[in-house]
Amino acid sequence: MDDRKIKGIILCALLVIPVITSFAWLANMPVGNHEAYVAIAARNMIKTGEWVIPYVNGEPRLNKTPLCYWILAGIGKVAGGINDFTVRLPSALLAILSAAAIFYFVRKQLGFRIAAISAIIWSTTLGYIRYSHTGRPEMALCTFVTIAMLSFYAGIKTESRREQIWFMIVFWVSFALAMLAKGPAPLPLIAPALFLYFLIFKQWKLVPKVLPLAGILIFLLIVLPWPIEVLKHLPNAAEIWNREYIARAEGEYVPGGKPFYYYFGIMFIYIIPYCAFIPMALTAPFFKIWEEKRDALWYHWLWFVVGILVMTACGGKRQHYILPLMPAMAVMAGIILDDLIFTRKSYDKRFTLTFMFGHIAAAVIVAGVFVFAIPKITSEERQSDNAIKLLTEQIKTTIPDTEIIAYCNANASFIYYFGKDVAQIRDVNEVYNRYLTGSGIFARDIFYEKLKSDNRFNLFIKGVDDERGIFLKTE
Repeated sequence: MDDRKIKGIILCALLVIPVITSFAWLANMPVGNHEAYVAIAARNMIKTGEWVIPYVNGEPRLNKTPLCYWILAGIGKVAGGINDFTVRLPSALLAILSAAAIFYFVRKQLGFRIAAISAIIWSTTLGYIRYSHTGRPEMALCTFVTIAMLSFYAGIKTESRREQIWFMIVFWVSFALAMLAKGPAPLPLIAPALFLYFLIFKQWKLVPKVLPLAGILIFLLIVLPWPIEVLKHLPNAAEIWNREYIARAEGEYVPGGKPFYYYFGIMFIYIIPYCAFIPMALTAPFFKIWEEKRDALWYHWLWFVVGILVMTACGGKRQHYILPLMPAMAVMAGIILDDLIFTRKSYDKRFTLTFMFGHIAAAVIVAGVFVFAIPKITSEERQSDNAIKLLTEQIKTTIPDTEIIAYCNANASFIYYFGKDVAQIRDVNEVYNRYLTGSGIFARDIFYEKLKSDNRFNLFIKGVDDERGIFLKTE
């Protein structure tokens, strides 16, 4: 078989594999609370025509930047509505885009074979599969950070000025879109690594190539209009952003209590089933034997390691914060796997056979564990979401015309499945007055238990998990 046919088969695999891993069972699970925030905000944009300030349950939702709301609202408008599939469709499509970006840009520097291996590795990792199946903003952030970092490296390495300008425009636009997807997370994920690359390798002469003035102008023109417009209407937005971004980074707001080594374990989980490549990738750039690939290894090493260290230094830690760093590890793993199988400049045949046998055996064991463990873990994680979905279906079937209010608070997923805003009242006496006038009262967790023990309230619909329900006066 000639090279052309082989490349054709590989290109087909590159198209099919990311599509399968992104779309398989996309809408099987009920929408979770974080996904519901995006879905509700997008649905309200379609309904009201207000695309500047996102609203969830009648309140401005400024905790996150708006790109994911806009994308989903656009898809919802074309599709005629928002459902469990369309909520996750943007993440699935963006995941495929991230794999395509890895193939396109890595091929420019390291060749077709390494690019193909890297893209396949990335699109079959646990992190890729997990976040391509959620309506949260994580995959959008990951994709645009990936495009930004890869296009930047392509831009400083190409000798064509025309290509250089194009790649740098892509870098600045992607950087800006990452900020709109989940700002200001891209700043610590991108800037420190690029600065250290210039500093360590004394590449300051390349600074003019990155379009510093024009690029920053493009970046600001994309990023600034939204917060400026929001501040015109809601001056207190600055306080919300300070709490969400600065206080969260300092660990004062939702610190989570995670240890400093938290991400050192998460990075192995996200790259499953290629965990064994992490130690090899972290040490590879220090050996001269990699020759012309060494610079690319260093660049991706800095992208990954500096990002991990910066996220570790932040007070508030969440596992998904390092997702945008995992494509860098996928590329390094691609370089190493290519050497193990094909070139063997760094690893001899004996080591390759031992490593590959051990890795395949470990991957099979891990896959077996996950086949049995994931359904149980997923069931436990989604039990509450499923209970909410079933509860709203009962409400719509049993008491479709009854006004529903919430005692203290309602899950975003409840509001999403219920299909309209739900007033949230904290005063139990006011809740009782609304109950007497015929309103259904939604309550969950401790508030559900409180109303159950209060003889004034009648439990009309009980959730399947008995942790939430609807109280309604029937006499």
